[in-house]
Amino acid sequence: MFTARVIVEPTAESRERVIELLTEETKSVPDRFEGCELFVVSVETSGAERVVLAEEWTSKSHFEQYTGSAAFASVMAAVGPLLAAPPNSAYYEAELVGP
Repeated sequence: MFTARVIVEPTAESRERVIELLTEETKSVPDRFEGCELFVVSVETSGAERVVLAEEWTSKSHFEQYTGSAAFASVMAAVGPLLAAPPNSAYYEAELVGP
């Protein structure tokens, strides 16, 4: 399994729009891209502006198919200008060890 954790920091004025755009991704990515097992958006409730994406893919190549797609380029073009800083991303090879 390949996992991705992405933290984005929208500007205060654009937070709701970023959440809206990324929430649309949670609805479409798992159905449109083979190998997507999980695509979740979480928001900070402490008042911070951070938005966190958690993704699980059956393989790195499935993840790369998504990140190389026109759909990914389109959402990045929409979200990118709304961010206060570049995304903070981390990627992991994972093994499921429990139910």
